[in-house]
Amino acid sequence: MARPYSVRVIPFVALALLLLAAPAAAAPVLLRPQYRLDATIGSDAPQVDGTLSVAFTNHSDRTLYEAVFFLFPNRFSAPDAPINDFYRQYLYPEKTFDPGSMELLEVRDGAALTAAAPLPTAGVPDGTVVRAPIAALAPGATRRLTLRFRTEVPRRFGTFGEFDGQLTLVGGWYPYLAGLDAGGQWMIDAPPELADFDVTLSSPAGLEMVLNGRYVAPGATPTRALVPSVHYLSLIAAPRLLRAETTADGTRIVLLQRPTRWAMRISLEPNQTELLLAALREVITERPAGVPPPPPELLVIEAPLRLDLTAAGEGDVIVSDRILKVSGVLRPFHEAQIAQAVYAELLRPQLAAREPATDYYWVSEGLSYALAERFINQARGQRRGVYDWIELFNVFAVVDRFESTPKVPFVGAFFPRAKEVDPLHAQVATFNRSAPPGHVVLAKLREQVGTPTFDVLLDQCLQTAAPLRECAAVQSSDPEIGARLETWTQPYPSIDYRVEETDFNRPEADQFRSTVTVRRVSSRPFPEPVTVRLQTIGGADVDLHWKSSGDVAIVSTATPQRAYRAVIDPDRKLIDDDRSNNAWLPRLQVVIDSADIEVSSTEFGFSVLAVGRKRYDYRKDLAVAGFYTNRGIGFTAGGRLHWGEQVDNSRFRQNLYAFYTYSKLDAGFMQTSNCPPSPTGPPCARTSGYLGGVGFRYDYSNVYWTDNPSNQLRFRLYADWYDEALGSDYDYMDWGYTASATTPLWSPRTVAAAQIFNGFSEPFKGEVPNQGLYSLGGSRSIRGIGAEEDLAGNIFVLRTEVRRDVFPELDLSLLDLLVMRQAQLKLLLDTGSVSNSAGRIYDVGRFAAGIGIGIGVIYDFLGFFPASAYLEIATRIDEPSQAGDVQVLFGSTQAF
Repeated sequence: MARPYSVRVIPFVALALLLLAAPAAAAPVLLRPQYRLDATIGSDAPQVDGTLSVAFTNHSDRTLYEAVFFLFPNRFSAPDAPINDFYRQYLYPEKTFDPGSMELLEVRDGAALTAAAPLPTAGVPDGTVVRAPIAALAPGATRRLTLRFRTEVPRRFGTFGEFDGQLTLVGGWYPYLAGLDAGGQWMIDAPPELADFDVTLSSPAGLEMVLNGRYVAPGATPTRALVPSVHYLSLIAAPRLLRAETTADGTRIVLLQRPTRWAMRISLEPNQTELLLAALREVITERPAGVPPPPPELLVIEAPLRLDLTAAGEGDVIVSDRILKVSGVLRPFHEAQIAQAVYAELLRPQLAAREPATDYYWVSEGLSYALAERFINQARGQRRGVYDWIELFNVFAVVDRFESTPKVPFVGAFFPRAKEVDPLHAQVATFNRSAPPGHVVLAKLREQVGTPTFDVLLDQCLQTAAPLRECAAVQSSDPEIGARLETWTQPYPSIDYRVEETDFNRPEADQFRSTVTVRRVSSRPFPEPVTVRLQTIGGADVDLHWKSSGDVAIVSTATPQRAYRAVIDPDRKLIDDDRSNNAWLPRLQVVIDSADIEVSSTEFGFSVLAVGRKRYDYRKDLAVAGFYTNRGIGFTAGGRLHWGEQVDNSRFRQNLYAFYTYSKLDAGFMQTSNCPPSPTGPPCARTSGYLGGVGFRYDYSNVYWTDNPSNQLRFRLYADWYDEALGSDYDYMDWGYTASATTPLWSPRTVAAAQIFNGFSEPFKGEVPNQGLYSLGGSRSIRGIGAEEDLAGNIFVLRTEVRRDVFPELDLSLLDLLVMRQAQLKLLLDTGSVSNSAGRIYDVGRFAAGIGIGIGVIYDFLGFFPASAYLEIATRIDEPSQAGDVQVLFGSTQAF
């Protein structure tokens, strides 16, 4: 696949236009920094050894005595803020933090040695920003500094890391100079400035490389390239890249992909390469007005980005190696991301020339997003948005929670509203600041000026040479636009909207006037356009708009029909921290909260929990659970409260459930150990009838992701009272507790898990039915023992597992519906006892034991929604007479 290295040659006459005329004896005044970089790239740490020389002019009005540099790899020198179990798998290939670093070996100011020292900077590890003393540099003077450095790349997914031998280094793998403001202050919270690069690369390891769209074949190094007018150098290096090509509208599209291991796809559709090439062709040929014409060649490279779908290569387009590995019904979301990445690259030359570095990133992201919206709307017609899908399947709680806590990769492809463009602060352009994505800013501008005006404004600003801020203020004719853009591009505030007061249906002529008071509670002044919708009885809904500043708005209108509800932001265009108070009267909903399946050789269990609550309010609800097991069929119904520290946006650590329960007992459930094999022996003890009673559950849980938790704490305290007065044929009480915990062994790839189950029964009169007794075996007790083998009124069981993730990462797709991503091996050991004497359950000498093995799988449903399942095989080891008896168990989530 290799081809001879080629590079566009920039005539030195053109490069000279970047320098201002100066007296012959003086150093030239540079418009922007000029970097010379000589680097050796390897596959083993340290992956980069290099020397960088940077010449820059002091364009400020004060003399400089130091220069400030970013050593971006040191951003990864310390562990990230606590990463939960869900996100860990998308950051660290081995699920373990791996540090990155950059070491400055030498710093020279001209010929003189100098020393760089860390500049403490909030939010980043020490050493990420350094200052180097320099000889006095007067305003207008130019200086050249030389730095010798060494970079170790972290083993990490994303825009800066190494995985499977491929280096993905989207900027910052070399030291770069901080921006300088007019007052002579180095801007440590700003992105890289526009610069010109003269680069020489070597790769003794024979890596194929792509540098800002310039392909370097293995064995073609050392090689030199001029890379003018970019904000950073983007380097992809891999032992091998597969090449595919297509053409569109006169442009040759070159796709470079890394070979995949442990991958298989069963599908009637074209392969993933063909799908991606077809999408790229369509993005080019069907591009909307306003997108510049494409270059003769467009280079697209796949990289293991994982949480993101694309990255800006500033000369090429970088896409995730999973970008179209989803079900066809979801591909329009991902195709829009492809379009945005391509259009951002086509817009880059004109935007880089006109936008200051502090605005370039949000302007580029916002404009390319708007153009991608135009493309996908015209190419896919009436497609469903994410909220359409949520409304369609909102009866399922997993979908409802998806809106509040979307535990999926590529969140930005589905949910357009985000407070931060880079919440993990892991990208070179945004790691040192907090700001919303550009498309969030432009969405507010669209709502402020109206869609028709915005569309005209967008077209005009795509053609002008003026920066977007200036163009928007002129084209909108709104004197507040400049101030609003300044507000909207700052760090996003904590913000909550609420319906504070309503006055519905005051008669007015032949109509009804309704007035709504809306309050905005924000951590800083944040004026933004807000829609309030009046829903009427039998008529059309009416939208009212609040576009002014302030904390309170009173909106009013008259309608032919009576209004019954006011809803703030009905189309979910705002980023509101608490949507439960956005409507009055409150909106109620019923969702199916869970469906659990447990199957083994001797038992079966299925349960569904339906929850009724106020929409977006996850602190209280009414619940009805229906269940069917080999013990009986029935239901529970009651109220639930949730409070305390939030686990996520829809779950809390403290939970209380009080309920009424009723069930019909299955007379076929009996204790098999009391049934002799001889047909002439005594009959087996059977019980039948009905159970009716009340119960409560107190649950504590800190589990963020139940499919594979590594630092889990769970505790349940329960009590159930069955009584004839409550419809029961038996009078007795159950109570007890379960507690479970998991902890990593050396790393989250290996997890130890343990669970204690301690329960008691007390009959008030008569007996406890078979179906109410505790079982020594089964999926909830000792695995390897039958669920009906030994029953008693009290139980103590200790269950343990060691779970080991099996690598490498998998990509086994069945019709793009189920895609197996990870496998897990399990070793299990359970022990304990049941007895009708409460004291004897703690007699270790009587403990039974079961051992087994299992396999767990983490798979993506529809190719994007992670879920899990397990299959276990266990046998009893304390009874020689039962040696060889095997129990098979299956479940839809981790056993505990």
